[in-house]
Amino acid sequence: MLLRFVASQTNEQCTITCSKKNDKDEVLSQITTNVNVDQIGECHLEMEKLEKRVDNLESSLVPTDLIGWTVFQRRKDGSVNFYRDWNDYLAGFGNSAGEFWLGLKEISRLMKLGKYELRIDLQDFDGNWKYAYYKNFHIGEEKDGFPLTTSGYVGTAGNDFQITNVQFSSKDHDHDQVSDDCAERFKGAWWYGVVESTGGHRFCHLSNLNGQYLRGEHDTFAVGVNWRDFRGYHYSLKYSEMKMRLKEN
Repeated sequence: MLLRFVASQTNEQCTITCSKKNDKDEVLSQITTNVNVDQIGECHLEMEKLEKRVDNLESSLVPTDLIGWTVFQRRKDGSVNFYRDWNDYLAGFGNSAGEFWLGLKEISRLMKLGKYELRIDLQDFDGNWKYAYYKNFHIGEEKDGFPLTTSGYVGTAGNDFQITNVQFSSKDHDHDQVSDDCAERFKGAWWYGVVESTGGHRFCHLSNLNGQYLRGEHDTFAVGVNWRDFRGYHYSLKYSEMKMRLKEN
């Protein structure tokens, strides 16, 4: 697949080769055109257009059709309280047409049917959409604390849900292996206690999609519907949807 763009006020055309192995930075690094100082402003606009096209290319490499997906979490308007105890998260709550949590027992039951992939869609209050796709997604059994493992990230949101064998925690069931009670401190229920890729330091979370619905910017730290690499720890997102699907092979 080729993407082409022509820098304004120049006669030089750039050709960029894209494949499934290319991320946005790799694609953009292939640009070799020389632009005069007077042309930087015009070329910057073309570069922004190119970045959007590359983002669209990345999205096209990820399954987006609705067939076969099971949605198990949605936040959209703050109408449902997600700061709940263990039994609620076991059984599920809310309305599948609006905000809801499917239930850990049901998710774990579905896991026994085969291997799953995961997609997470996110939106902020400015209308910006991001996604995170994980090729491999697995949640274990209740007797083990519903441990989560994900891998194979592709997306635009940032890799804030790559987790290996981390148990689920709620405000009345602390399984996070961190000195703090993460669920109580960050006002949610989640797979808290991720391990930093460098140094092995364990901390509470990079994402907190079952946190408080705080409608955008907030002064409190990391207690909202947060995704660190999208809008950070002081911004609570408008929309999140987590869905899983059986893999074809």
